Amino acid sequence: MALAGKGSKGESFLAVVVGGGAAFGLIVITSRAWKACDVDVTGSVPNGLTLLFLGLPLALIVNLVLFTTVFRYAGKAFLFSLLAAAIAITIADLALFSWQGTPAGSPGTCPGNVPPWWPTWIPT
Repeated sequence: MALAGKGSKGESFLAVVVGGGAAFGLIVITSRAWKACDVDVTGSVPNGLTLLFLGLPLALIVNLVLFTTVFRYAGKAFLFSLLAAAIAITIADLALFSWQGTPAGSPGTCPGNVPPWWPTWIPT
């Protein structure tokens, strides 16, 4: 597919769409987890502002860099490169959720700050 060739504007567009969507999804899941477990990570600053000004930029940068790197070096096939980049972003976002989405240092009502709706087969 020439539209999304390696190093093209199409690749940049895909990186923003896929990486940005995944970053937004990570922030939504983290916010839901914090609300479900009554986690207060910052004290005087609301959790929403923390996620907006710290969490979203961090997730966006990680996802954009990871997508671009994996997409460019995964191979010549467009679909394989796209799938490899999506899997890499999923793994990275799950690691970010495990690291900051379930903060062990902040008191919460859930055991380990893992919400009851989180699937047990996905490790945190």
